[in-house]
Amino acid sequence: MRLLSSSRAQVAALAVVLVLFGYNVIQYFSFVIETPWQLDFSDFYFAARTGLAHGWAQMYNTAVSMPALYAATGNWFPFQHSPVLAWLLVPLSQLPYALALSIWNGFLFGCYVVCWRLCAPGSRERRLLLLVAGLGLYPVVLGLALGQPTMLVLAGVSLCFWLLRHNRPLLAAAALALLAVKPQSSFLVPLALLFAGRIRVFAGWAVLSLGVAVLAVLALGQQGLQDWAHAISIAQNLPGIRFNSVGSVIGPGLPATAVGIAAAGIALVIGRLAAREGPELPIAAGLSGSVLASPYLSVTDLSALLIAAWLVLRLDPPGWLKALMVVGYVPFFFANALFMHGPFLLLECAWLLGLLVFTISRRREGDLEDWLRSPDSNREPSR
Repeated sequence: MRLLSSSRAQVAALAVVLVLFGYNVIQYFSFVIETPWQLDFSDFYFAARTGLAHGWAQMYNTAVSMPALYAATGNWFPFQHSPVLAWLLVPLSQLPYALALSIWNGFLFGCYVVCWRLCAPGSRERRLLLLVAGLGLYPVVLGLALGQPTMLVLAGVSLCFWLLRHNRPLLAAAALALLAVKPQSSFLVPLALLFAGRIRVFAGWAVLSLGVAVLAVLALGQQGLQDWAHAISIAQNLPGIRFNSVGSVIGPGLPATAVGIAAAGIALVIGRLAAREGPELPIAAGLSGSVLASPYLSVTDLSALLIAAWLVLRLDPPGWLKALMVVGYVPFFFANALFMHGPFLLLECAWLLGLLVFTISRRREGDLEDWLRSPDSNREPSR
C-alpha cells in the first residue's frame, strides 16, 4: 500500500510539473512573439545604443535615453542596471532588434542549461525531471522571456561552484565576477565563501570587482552616478510595479531591516559551519540569504532559489528538507502574484532556517566522525 501511495504521489507531482511547464512554454512564446518590444530587453538594447551615441553616463539621463525607447516601445522605464550589462550588449545593439532579441534569449536559455548541467544532481532521468521542473517555475521562465540577465549571473555562480569542485579558485573568482551584471540575487555568495575559508576566491573576486567598479566610475562620472541613483528611485516608485524584496512586501522600516540583517548573518554562519565541506552549502546559503537581504529584488531574481535547491540536493538532504522544497514548488510558481508575496516570503525564511539546521546537523555528524577516527576515540567525548 505504501509503495502504491508513493507511486501515485510521484505521478501526481510529475503531472503538476508538466502542466506548469506547458503553461510556461505558451507564456514564453506569447511574450517573445506577440509583444517583443514590451520586454525588458528593449530597455537594455536602447541603453547600449544611447551609451555608444551619447556617452555611457547618458544611459541614466532620462531626458536623453527615454525618447528613443518610448518612441519604439511606448514604455517609460529608465535603465537602472549596471553599465556592465550595457557594455556586454554593445555587439547586439548594432543588430536589428528582432535578431538581437533572438540571440540574447538563446544565450540566456544556454545559461539556464549551464546552471542545470553543473548543479543538478542524480541520474539522467532525475536530472531531466529537474530541468523540466525548473522551467515549470514561472519566475524562471519570466526572466528568460523578458531578457533579464539574472540567469547569466547564476550561470557565473554555477560555474564558480564547478571550478571550486575542481580546485580552480582563481577561475572561480573570475566566474563570480559576473555578479557585477546584476548582483541582487547573489551578492552574499562571495562573503559566504569567505566565511567558509575560500580566501583566494574572495580575494580574486574582490580585485576583479574593484576593477569593474573603477571602470564604471570613470565611465559615468559624478553626474552619471547621480542619474543612475535617480533612475533607480524612479523605477521603484512607478505605479503598478511590484517588487519582491522584504521591504516591498512588509513595508520599509525596522522589521524589514532586521529580517535582511538576520538573513545575511545566517548565510554567513552557514558558510562558516560548512567550512570543512564542499562549496555547495556556502553558495546555496549565499543565494538564499541574498534574496532576503537585497533591498531591491524583482520576481525573476528569485530564480536563485532554484540553483540553491539543486546544490542542496547534491548533498542528499533529509526528507523534511526535501518536503519543504516540494511544499514550496507551487507557491514558487505563483510568486509573482500579489496574494503570494507574503506567504512566499515566509517560505523563503523557512528555507534559509532549514539550511541552517541542516548545516548544523552535518557539522555535528562530521565532528562525531572526526572524534571516532582520533586516537582518543576510546574515551568518552568531553561534555
